[in-house]
Amino acid sequence: MDWQTLDWQTRTTVMVITCSAAIIGISIVHLRGLFKATPLIAERSQRYVLRFLKINRLLMFFFLAGYIVVALSVLLGRTSLGMFSVSLIFFLGAVFVFLGSSLHARMINEIQQTIQGLLPICLECKRIRTTGAESSDQASWKEIESYISQRTDVRFSHGICPQCLDKVRQRRK
Repeated sequence: MDWQTLDWQTRTTVMVITCSAAIIGISIVHLRGLFKATPLIAERSQRYVLRFLKINRLLMFFFLAGYIVVALSVLLGRTSLGMFSVSLIFFLGAVFVFLGSSLHARMINEIQQTIQGLLPICLECKRIRTTGAESSDQASWKEIESYISQRTDVRFSHGICPQCLDKVRQRRK
């Protein structure tokens, strides 16, 4: 079958389906990055996130295979459905999956940025200065527990290490 002999609707349909398959391919690549970032997610959520990512990956491969089958059936003239409608539906499905993967990637990136970089901390009291605030502004300095709790899903419990316990005992004597 020669590409030039195909009518405009068939050519458009095959091109839209091909673009959809390319978007799915890019989404599959993005998904690999999300799998690599799962250790940064709270431990209690990791199983759920990994299961979700595996299902998402399986659906992406299903869509990719579906796009190939539909494109071949259109090229071979073996489809009784409205070709353009089918290609549009598949294209919108690919865009949806791509946007979802991009959103997940952005969320993981935000998590990474929250836990990376320089953190201005007081040498004496261990309070942390909020980003972009003046060091002389008293309100910009927060307790380390409140700073981390506001930005993560961490809760603190307090104890005393052996070295500090010895110091406390020395002061009491």
